[in-house]
Amino acid sequence: MKYLIIVALTLFLDHAQAQSGTAVSIPEVFLIGEYESEYARLSKQHPAIFVSVYNNDIDRAFRGYSNMLMDIEDYAADINFDIKGVKLWFTLYFNADGTIKHLAFFPKPNSRNIPDEELTAFFQQFVDQYQLQVKAEKPFQHSASAGFPTFFHRELQETAEKD
Repeated sequence: MKYLIIVALTLFLDHAQAQSGTAVSIPEVFLIGEYESEYARLSKQHPAIFVSVYNNDIDRAFRGYSNMLMDIEDYAADINFDIKGVKLWFTLYFNADGTIKHLAFFPKPNSRNIPDEELTAFFQQFVDQYQLQVKAEKPFQHSASAGFPTFFHRELQETAEKD
């Protein structure tokens, strides 16, 4: 029996070692926890943080993130996808032009239960058509939480941006 365990362990380690030498192709949208070994690479490829794109102005960065969440809500309404009650953790990796290169998410325990495959497909569609209104000098990242509905109001956002 112990020889079987040793042989199985050896085969597993050989397979893992062979896999570590190859680059893993990460999908644009995935669950946090998948592709964990690639997070360090993604962070190096996206060295700036979200607030830096807004000249380290936390209020402007909050408005930018709030607007993105409202854009997610608007997109969900446009395609008749009910996102109300969904609560998530996000890690977003942006290209310098404001497009999203990767979106990783994980539903919070108190989130409305929507199958992961459906959320992944929804976010894939959103990522394919979305671009932030700001540009950066280099790729950047943002980790945050989100809940829908957002309860933000675009009128308040626009008023605050004029101030």
